[in-house]
Amino acid sequence: MKPLYPTLTTMLQDRAGNGPHRGLTYLPQGEGLERHLSFAELNRQARHVARQLMARSCPGDRVALLFGEGPDIVVAFFGALYAGLVTVPLPPPQPNQPVEEIHALLADAQAGILLTTTTLLPSVGSWLDKLSLPVITIETALQDSADQLDSWSPFPAQPETLASLLYTSGSTRKPRGVMLSHGHLIRRLAALADAVSDLEYLTDGPTVSWMPLYHIWGLGAAVLQPMYLNIDAIVLPTSTVIERPVRWLRAISRYRATSSGGPNFAFQACVDAVSVEEARTLDLRCWQIAPLGAETIRLETLDQFATRYEAVGFQRRAFAITYGLSEGMATVDARQTPDKPVYVRVDPTALEEGRVVNSSSAQAGQAIVSCGLPIPGQQVKIVDPEQKSELEEDRVGEIWLGGSLVADGYWNQAEQTEEVFHAQLSSGQGPFLRTGDLGFIHQGELYVTGRLKDMLIIHGKNLYAVDLEHTAEQAHPALVPTASIAFSVQVALEEQLVLVLEIRPEYETANVAEITAAVRRRIGDRFQLPVHAVVLVESGSLPRTQTGKLQRQRGRELYLSSSEASPRT
Repeated sequence: MKPLYPTLTTMLQDRAGNGPHRGLTYLPQGEGLERHLSFAELNRQARHVARQLMARSCPGDRVALLFGEGPDIVVAFFGALYAGLVTVPLPPPQPNQPVEEIHALLADAQAGILLTTTTLLPSVGSWLDKLSLPVITIETALQDSADQLDSWSPFPAQPETLASLLYTSGSTRKPRGVMLSHGHLIRRLAALADAVSDLEYLTDGPTVSWMPLYHIWGLGAAVLQPMYLNIDAIVLPTSTVIERPVRWLRAISRYRATSSGGPNFAFQACVDAVSVEEARTLDLRCWQIAPLGAETIRLETLDQFATRYEAVGFQRRAFAITYGLSEGMATVDARQTPDKPVYVRVDPTALEEGRVVNSSSAQAGQAIVSCGLPIPGQQVKIVDPEQKSELEEDRVGEIWLGGSLVADGYWNQAEQTEEVFHAQLSSGQGPFLRTGDLGFIHQGELYVTGRLKDMLIIHGKNLYAVDLEHTAEQAHPALVPTASIAFSVQVALEEQLVLVLEIRPEYETANVAEITAAVRRRIGDRFQLPVHAVVLVESGSLPRTQTGKLQRQRGRELYLSSSEASPRT
C-alpha cells in the first residue's frame, strides 16, 4: 500500500488540522499526573523551534538533540525537521561518561548546533568547553514571537531528504550513524500499519509506550506510529517502568490501550516483579497487539506471561514478534491465531552445525520463536557469510535483507556502506543489507538464532563487545589493555554479561575483589548494566587465533564448560 504521506512533516501538518485533541498523554511519574500534548500544539511549538533554528543554521545541517525523559524532545525533533535540519538524537548524559565518546559522535555527525534544555545545560559544560558548538535551549526557542507564525511555512522536505542520523548503541569509538530519510521512516510506518490493518478494533483505543524517546524507534512507537494511525498515545518514562513494571500494565488497563509492546525482558519483568494482588486489579481484554523485538524472544517468557495474565483478559494471539534493526526492517507476525507464539523445537547439536532438525524431545530440544513471514515487498535471504551463496530452508546462515525498508547507509562512511548495505550474492543478486545476525527459514518463516559477530543484546540494549571490553580494561591498572573478551550467557531466561580479563603478571597477587568491583562499577556507570561474572585470568591465557585475534566464542565455550569458569571471579 502506498504511504499516506511523503514526509514526516506533511504528516504532522495534516494531523494537526484534524482536531485539537488527538495527541499524546505523558505520565511523568508513570501513573497519576498527566501532561497532554496534542498534535495541533506540537505543530505550533515545533514551528517556534524551527524559526529559531533556521536563524542559526542552513537546511541539511545536523542538530544534536540532548534531552531527558519527557516530550520536549518530540517538539525539538519536529522543530528541527520543520527547519530542514538532520536530527542527531543523543542519550542523556550519564555519570562518569567519557567526554571523548560524545566528542567522537558529534564530530562524526559534524553537528552544527546543540538543542537541549536549561535543566541539562549544566551537565554538558565539559562537552562545550572543548567544542565550538552553539547551543539553543528548548525554553528559549519556545519564546519565539508568534508574529506571522500561521503564515510561516516549514522547509519543503522531500522523501529523499535526510531526517535523522541514528547512532546505534554499538561501537562509540568508531561511531556509525545510520542515515534515515523522511521516505524511509514513512515507509516503515506504512509497513507496520499495513501489517495490523486486519485488526478490527485497533484504532478504537490508544497505544502505550515506555521506550526511550531519545531513540528514533522509541520516538516511533510513542509518537510517529500513533500519528500515522491517527490514534492517541500514552507515554511513560522508561525509568518508571523499569522501577515498577506494573505501571506499564496499569496504563494499558486504565486507558484501554489496544496496542503496546517491548523487549522480552519487559514481559519477563511483568512475571517476576508484579505481585498476584497487583495482577488481579488489571483488565487487559483491550490489548489486541503486543509487539516484541529488540532482543532474543524466549518461549518460556511468553508462556509464563500468557498464563499469568489470561485470568485478566490477555490473549496469546496478541503476541506479534518482529524482526528488524536500526539499518532495516523485515518481518512482523501480526497473525491473530490462538496458539501463538509460533515456534519450532530443534536439536541443539544439529543447530550448532548449521542444520535445523526437529527434536523428538521437549526436554532436550531448543525452542526458537518465529519472527513471521517477510513483510510484502521485502526480501529475506539466509546466506553463507563466507561464500555469499544463498542457503536452502532449514540451514543456518547470515540474515540478509533487501527492499525499501532498508536504510540508505552510514553517514560519511562509503566503505562501510558498500560492505554492509550493498552486499551481493555470489549469483550477482543484490543489493542486500548484511545484518550480522544468524537465522534460518522454516516453512517460509524467519527464525533468529544469534549474532554472527560480536554484538550482544542484553536487557534490550544492542552492545558491541569491543566497547564493553575497552571500558572494563580502563577500570583498574592491573588489567591488560586489549586483552579481554565480553559475551553473554543465559541466566534465568535472560541474557547476562560475562567479562573475562587478563591481569598483568605483577598484579597476580592483587586483591581480586577490588579489581572485579572496579570493573562492575565502570560497566554500570557507562552502560547502566549489571555484570553477571567478572573472570580474571593470567596474562596471555585468553584464546586467540594464529594472528593474535581474540576468540570470543571460544572463550565463551570454555567458560560454560568449566564448573568454576576461573579461579578468579
